Amino acid sequence: MSDREKVKALLLEHHERRPLMRGTDYYKLLYQGVFGVGHIMGDGAWDWLTKEAYGIDLDDQPDEPLMEAISADGAMVRVNLRPYVREGRSLEVLFEAMKTTALVEGSTGEFMDAWDVFVGLVEEGLIEVDLSELAALVDELGVEGVSPHHHSAEYREAYSPAYRVIRGGTLGLA
Repeated sequence: MSDREKVKALLLEHHERRPLMRGTDYYKLLYQGVFGVGHIMGDGAWDWLTKEAYGIDLDDQPDEPLMEAISADGAMVRVNLRPYVREGRSLEVLFEAMKTTALVEGSTGEFMDAWDVFVGLVEEGLIEVDLSELAALVDELGVEGVSPHHHSAEYREAYSPAYRVIRGGTLGLA
């Protein structure tokens, strides 16, 4: 399978799992898959992790997997906090994995290649997003370059995201 086919499969998998994703949510998925977690690892990252992990409703999103790939090669994953905390796993170990992952330097070219696949899926009608939002994201990329994004309000309302991005294998989980 080619790299483009792998990106396509990744995007369609996330589309299937979370059909209310907006353009900015796909952008965030691709961004995290390439650049990881470095943008949130400043002062307060530990406090933010513990506050979120111990403040979430563990019964929300009961079918959420412990981990899910967010890069086409599976090297970058989201660790969903609800199942992680329910299983009694160590936040310290997760935070160490985040610190290791923060050392990863992503490639703007890799992001843009993945973004091009996403735009192609929209053009093919395989993923439906608001075209004005897509145009705004494309314009932003042209002016400001690649930068982190937040999830859309619709995504937050529907899926209550609570996760951390790490390099696959840094937790020793299968």
